[in-house]
Amino acid sequence: MASGPRDVWALGGPAEGTGQLVLLHFDGRHWRERPAPEVTWDSKDYERFPALVATGPRDAWIFAAADLAAHHWDGERWSRVPLPDMDYDLGERAGATALAPDDVWLVVGDHAAHWDGRAWTVMRLPAWATSVSASAPDQVWAVGGTSQPLADGNSGSQAATMRWDGRSWQLVPTPEDRTPSKEINHEGRPDGSIPSIMFTQVVVHGPGNVWAIGTRKVFDYEDGRRTTTIILHWDGNAWSWMLDSEEVSAVGSDGADGVIVVGWEAEDGGLTGTVRVAPDGNRTGLPPMTGANRRREVDVSAVSAVPGTRTVYAVGRAYGKKYGPMIARYR
Repeated sequence: MASGPRDVWALGGPAEGTGQLVLLHFDGRHWRERPAPEVTWDSKDYERFPALVATGPRDAWIFAAADLAAHHWDGERWSRVPLPDMDYDLGERAGATALAPDDVWLVVGDHAAHWDGRAWTVMRLPAWATSVSASAPDQVWAVGGTSQPLADGNSGSQAATMRWDGRSWQLVPTPEDRTPSKEINHEGRPDGSIPSIMFTQVVVHGPGNVWAIGTRKVFDYEDGRRTTTIILHWDGNAWSWMLDSEEVSAVGSDGADGVIVVGWEAEDGGLTGTVRVAPDGNRTGLPPMTGANRRREVDVSAVSAVPGTRTVYAVGRAYGKKYGPMIARYR
């Protein structure tokens, strides 16, 4: 997570099971370990709960599902801020974003909570949300689906996007995909089931430049479910389809107007094949990692851009003789 060239945070935890958090901070010259809140972190939390958001070196938040609390960093110490009752299932994905110390959003299930510097205010959302992002107090976007996610990750939902205009949350029309499955069932007839679509991430650059990333699941009698990654772009008037790929592992802001897409195959060659997608649909390949074995396998969990720059950080794990955490930087 980066709020500026001299304020980049990296949060790590157990790859499996439970353990303590590890927090690193980059001040523009050096990476240094910072004290992390004393939270027992479950590896599953990375899939269902937001980890870290920050607006500066003296304003960072870590959200933990384990103790149902937010932990705020003021530049000197962490303080625990209890989360409001949002009537959600711990297995549901959640999202958070921050514009200022007194302007923080958390979404989970069909509820959103706003922190004004003193207290949380809970609001009902018009659909189920998994992620939230903002470029201004009246340009806050949440994405998710029209139905509650089920325990197995499926929902039968269509994609949903919502926008906060400073006064209320409104549902924004999103393209539907109700193409019946042509898979032949045990009776020798087309299955006819429709795709299940759920957005899991949103990137907001401005009023006419929003990106929504999610999954499209279709029934497959041989594999059970076949999942692809989809990316849509909002130009201020409507959503348009930008990408439909089975090989995407991480997506994030490119620091300008587009997004960075890391594919699974890119992870086998030092991120070779990572691309930048522009609002007009053009794709530009990024150079592979330097100073590393191009054949080394890496596992990218997230990418984050430094606002207003073309510098992008990728975090995750690297495999081989020197197995362990990885931070890569494009600039």
